[in-house]
Amino acid sequence: MRYPTLCNISRFNRMRQLFCRRYSSNCSHLSSREIRQRFLDYFANENGHKLVRSSPVVPFSDPTIAFVNAGMNQFKNVFLGTAEPPCKRATNSQKCIRVGGKHNDISVVGNDGYHHTFFEMLGNWSFGDYFKREACEMALRLLKDGYNIDGRRLYVTYFGGDEIMGLPADLETKEIWASLGISAERIIPFGAGENFWEMGSSGPCGPCTEIYIDHSDQFMDVATRRQLVNAGVQDLTEVWNIVFIQYNRSLDDGCIRNLPQRHVDTGMGLERLVAHLQQKSSNYDTDLFTPLFDRICKVTNKEEYGGTFDVNNRRFVLDTAYRIVADHTRMITACLSDGMFPLQSPKLRRVIRRSLSMSDRIFSCPTLVRELVPAVVESLGPTYPEMEIKLNETQLIIEHEEQSFQRLCANVSSESRALLKQNSYLEEVDVLDHPGLPHALKEIKRLKLQEHIEELSGKVIFKMYDTYGLDEDILLKIAANERLDVDLVGYNNYTKQLKEGAKLELAARLHKTLETSRDLEQNLNQAQIHPTRNEYKYNYVYNKNKQLYEIPQLKTKITSLVEGEIDLYHVITEKSNFYCESGGQQGDTGSLWLANDPSIQFEVKSVSEFQGFVMHSIAGRGLVAKKLSIGDEIVLSVDPVRRSSSVLHHTATHLLNATARSVLQVPICQRSSYVGDKGLKLELAVCCAKLEPEKVEIIEQNIRKIIQRNEPIKTRVCNAVDVDFDKVIMIPGEVYPEKGLRIVDIGSSISSEFCCGTHAQSTGELQDFSITNVSQSKSGCYTFHAIAGSAADRAHTLGEQIRNDVAQLKQDMADREMVNDAANIDTRLQRLKNVLIVGSENDINLPYAIRQKCLTVINELYDQFKDTTRASLREFIDMEMKSLLQQKPPENNPFIVHFLESSMILEEVQLSKVTRYIPERPFLVISLTDNQVKARATVPAAYVNERFDAQKWIKLVGQVFKSGVSAPRGQNPTQVCNMKSRKVKPVMFEALLERALQDTAKFAKQNMM
Repeated sequence: MRYPTLCNISRFNRMRQLFCRRYSSNCSHLSSREIRQRFLDYFANENGHKLVRSSPVVPFSDPTIAFVNAGMNQFKNVFLGTAEPPCKRATNSQKCIRVGGKHNDISVVGNDGYHHTFFEMLGNWSFGDYFKREACEMALRLLKDGYNIDGRRLYVTYFGGDEIMGLPADLETKEIWASLGISAERIIPFGAGENFWEMGSSGPCGPCTEIYIDHSDQFMDVATRRQLVNAGVQDLTEVWNIVFIQYNRSLDDGCIRNLPQRHVDTGMGLERLVAHLQQKSSNYDTDLFTPLFDRICKVTNKEEYGGTFDVNNRRFVLDTAYRIVADHTRMITACLSDGMFPLQSPKLRRVIRRSLSMSDRIFSCPTLVRELVPAVVESLGPTYPEMEIKLNETQLIIEHEEQSFQRLCANVSSESRALLKQNSYLEEVDVLDHPGLPHALKEIKRLKLQEHIEELSGKVIFKMYDTYGLDEDILLKIAANERLDVDLVGYNNYTKQLKEGAKLELAARLHKTLETSRDLEQNLNQAQIHPTRNEYKYNYVYNKNKQLYEIPQLKTKITSLVEGEIDLYHVITEKSNFYCESGGQQGDTGSLWLANDPSIQFEVKSVSEFQGFVMHSIAGRGLVAKKLSIGDEIVLSVDPVRRSSSVLHHTATHLLNATARSVLQVPICQRSSYVGDKGLKLELAVCCAKLEPEKVEIIEQNIRKIIQRNEPIKTRVCNAVDVDFDKVIMIPGEVYPEKGLRIVDIGSSISSEFCCGTHAQSTGELQDFSITNVSQSKSGCYTFHAIAGSAADRAHTLGEQIRNDVAQLKQDMADREMVNDAANIDTRLQRLKNVLIVGSENDINLPYAIRQKCLTVINELYDQFKDTTRASLREFIDMEMKSLLQQKPPENNPFIVHFLESSMILEEVQLSKVTRYIPERPFLVISLTDNQVKARATVPAAYVNERFDAQKWIKLVGQVFKSGVSAPRGQNPTQVCNMKSRKVKPVMFEALLERALQDTAKFAKQNMM
């Protein structure tokens, strides 16, 4: 144990005197910006720390958290030992968000003066450099001399030891504080729950020491005030936490052992520090928030912010709304400026909707959040320049969310509105985000009334989550209003029991699969086989003459053979040139054969990866076992046609992603992508923009120009610390590795995107590009379908042909002589419309913009054609029926079976009127209008017999077109009967019609007499 010495105290006092001369004035006049900067300057300039930029609030390589919630997040892998530290000492101001998980402050935001969803964490770190004494010295010197905080207001805590963990008290830290002049009554021990930091259930950990500031007027009453440390008292708050990472908890046995290298991780809340230095009782009274309150007041014309926390004060609701909207807008701005998208983050969307709801309900200003963002940027932008850069995008996204929220509110059911009216503590966003809330609330009230419960048990809580979709926040809100306790411990126990049961059931169902995986893993480990080296998948060259990518065959050895399901066998090799499906790109296919006997060859149907081992799946389980063995030398050959098409389409996907952003100039977020040999699909969430064909055409044209310019494409590999995130397209929420990041750059500034796929070496290799379809799945979400290469060239050629056909038809319809040939015009209209609408279903690819424009013209021509013919409806039918009677006189045709051709150009045909033209003979007529086929049969009484009547006759037509028949109300079915209208595909109608006419004519001939 080290004890304080006179030398240590003297050294500390000398450094303190030097620092006092530099920062000697009182700090109450300092702005938050100056307070933040003083911290950074102190560590960077006075203590040799490297100033590092705040990481984005979107986690980059950590799937365990939704938001960056502490300054140490970006250094987590350094502490884990999987990444090299960026320097020996570091300092920064980190943007942090806490709205879920272990740290969830959203429910208390606005109700007290120091909790926030967004806050800034001032931090300094040592990576194997200084440790406890230096960390405590620097912290105390900054507080007392840099910020002139009265030492009599300070308390410090330290780790008091833990028997279960087998760790003694951190007396070293206690003695360090004493040696620095902190009196014994202000140095307080606490247990592991308060003063021992762990990253997780295993890994780096260590004791911590916390510094508290007493803001009250009773700060001299140490005996009383020390009892309130760590008790959640608002005027005695933790301001700085210093963690000493010196242990490692083993994953295997849970034991805690010393780390070979020790680190320091600290964090100090800027908002709380500013409140103390500016002599404010609440963080919301500081200059971090007052400009926002002024802006809210000006925009809404409401009373000024009053700062009350008293629930009985008439101002409480308004002041709480001030605090919530201001706090949430800071969080929203930070998230959106860092590239997060509401569509990808339900937590962010909930905060946005909560803010929008409050803006509308309390301030009567639905656009308040959007109008408050510039004030947030003015406050934080100089420190975090990305907020200034993304200001316009941020406001556009919020505007899009406003519109979506308004539509949701307009569709709220009457039941939900009644619920809100009856339960004033509920917010509109609660109902919108929890559709099952009305039913859940009814059940809780029933349990309380009928079963007299006083607590929500673990089983009930689970049902609220599982059946009704309630989350913890809304459940606690309901319980508080209904005066019910919530047994969260019982809930955890109940869910554990369910999980155990589910595990047993799953194990029973998947025993064979699990056993196979475990056996495979065990066999690979026992054999000490190294993972497959698969960097060879990137070895390929472009053959311009063949317009194919040639992938060199690869000679390698079999390291393992694994039986798969059905008839598959998996061949694991030392090396592989096959691409496994990842990043949206399909996997390769190909073949493999024995190097010394090429006649023994197998088709590789697919490839997959298992813990770094590439598995080539081939058919013929029994045959493989006889022909192949571990250690055999084989040759791997990739199908060049499939790979080449994938390469082109993957590069085209990057071009489409980047070009859509540059053309539309609105916030865009990639949701998903698929790259295959037949084409590509890219789903984008687009804010505040409608994708009209003209915009799609511009995107397509710009990509075709880039292809013509033959821009170079380069791939580079780097680590996260070397990436300029402002210039690289990322998918929010995607987890990226810290090391070995592959970035694909197209041109000097066209596109930069993280990607592990295979790509062209220059854009000219794509030959051509065509967007073939754009579909919309939900508001603002568009899926692009596109093709590249020779397929795109054929699509454009066909598109020009279709465009010329449509133009020619338009010209012909303007010609009066051509208009008289109505059947011909109608046939051409139908044919073109069918190709444009269902062409893609029949593998006829057309450029989307051309297709949509041609469809617009065709629809206009249809309307024009119908307008032209509508006035002469009776004339068309008269002409056709007179012509029919002239062709088929009664003596030669006792019955008539006829397709009414004029029906194809009419909007509606009443067959009852058509059959009146021929009252004296059996008459069956079929019509087709707007792809709806109808039929009617009339048989005079003199022609009715046991074998022949109208119902029997028309049934034949019904059988062909798979439709029912019935007589008109009040009429004899033997004399008049109709076939019900039935939709039919145009391509099938002609053949079906011919069959119906033949069957009915034959039936009449055989059965009339």
